[in-house]
Amino acid sequence: MKNFIKVLYILGAIFLILFLFIFSIWKWRILPDSLGRTYSTFAAKEGCSCLFVSKGSEKYCKDYTKQFFSPDLWIQDDNSLSIEFYTLFTNFKSKAIFKPKQGCSLYFP
Repeated sequence: MKNFIKVLYILGAIFLILFLFIFSIWKWRILPDSLGRTYSTFAAKEGCSCLFVSKGSEKYCKDYTKQFFSPDLWIQDDNSLSIEFYTLFTNFKSKAIFKPKQGCSLYFP
């Protein structure tokens, strides 16, 4: 019985640590740079495709790109979409440009 209680304490501690880790990512946006950069480029490309290729409304496309976090800044120009995403330590900026015969492509200045 003592071993069973020890196992329960260990499993409880593991689940608590896992919960705190997931909560910190969700609430305080603590992300590694590679994941934040990947998310911002994904959101810019998908948002551009939704807006300019599929001709979706801005509200629909914003909801569509909210797959992990919602972008903090959404700037829509005539044929481009810029997305900014702020985290606890840094921010990520991505831009996608629509070209009529080529579709949307990422813009790296």
